[in-house]
Amino acid sequence: MQDKFKMTVEENIFVAKRNIIDYIWKSANLEGISVTYPDTEAIYNGLSISNMKIDDIIAINNLKHAWGFVLENINYDSTVKTL
Repeated sequence: MQDKFKMTVEENIFVAKRNIIDYIWKSANLEGISVTYPDTEAIYNGLSISNMKIDDIIAINNLKHAWGFVLENINYDSTVKTL
């Protein structure tokens, strides 16, 4: 019997890139940043929102860069070697 939920690395990357704004929006809300989904999308696309604090915009951009780092370094060996 084949596992229907098994996805390749490429499929996982596709899903992550397709839903990245949603992930950033949910993470920002968990961090206590009061932002709407359209505002998150605008910030992700490089626009500035006039009624938001600069620190909140920076935090959302940092989430964007963190996702970018993860997706760019997906093939990096991340095992932790112990003594």
